[in-house]
Amino acid sequence: MSTIGLKILMGVTGLILVGYISLHMLGNWQVFLPAVYINQYSYLLKSVPLLLWSVRLVLLASFAVHVASAVRLAQLRRAARPKRYDQIKPNGASWESRSMLLTGIGLGLFVLFHLYHFTWHFPPFSAFDRFSARLSETSHPVPDVHRMMVEGLRNPWVAGAYLLGMSCLFFHIRHGIDGIFSSFGLVNRRSFPWERWLAHALGWVFFLGFSAIPVAIVLGWVR
Repeated sequence: MSTIGLKILMGVTGLILVGYISLHMLGNWQVFLPAVYINQYSYLLKSVPLLLWSVRLVLLASFAVHVASAVRLAQLRRAARPKRYDQIKPNGASWESRSMLLTGIGLGLFVLFHLYHFTWHFPPFSAFDRFSARLSETSHPVPDVHRMMVEGLRNPWVAGAYLLGMSCLFFHIRHGIDGIFSSFGLVNRRSFPWERWLAHALGWVFFLGFSAIPVAIVLGWVR
């Protein structure tokens, strides 16, 4: 596939992942409300297995294509320049653009930790399996997601890992969104760089929006 095609693939899958991240952040904000809200939200999401697994498969496919396209583009760039420069001068390139691979790897590791922490419940988080709550919609107990989040993020080291992951997301999004518009040919450098402002704004929204949760829990504002 051509370089342009690979960049378009990265852009489309990146938009899918950004859309999911936005919805995930809005759902997680319910932790600031009484516990019943986020527990009810979690129960409703899992009450339709077909929809849940369809979304998971789309996300998994998008993530795989996004990573594969990034690796292939890196290989093509390396093949086009087999001999490394004696001195590397950024020539105005931002730190985000020069560290997309690094922040991408950081995000991948964070996703694995996040799944280990809240989905798979491996040690030392096995106790989460015993956290249950009652809802009026069902006669049987449901997972107490609110308690999982509070107990899981009150440890400063765990909260720090989440803040580090959100830092990787911040820098990756800032350059990624800008790159998506460039790949789609929607950028006019002679006009106001609206896409760059949008990328920076989204980066800050995601960083502050997600980071507010572990910070509030560590400070005891959410119990």
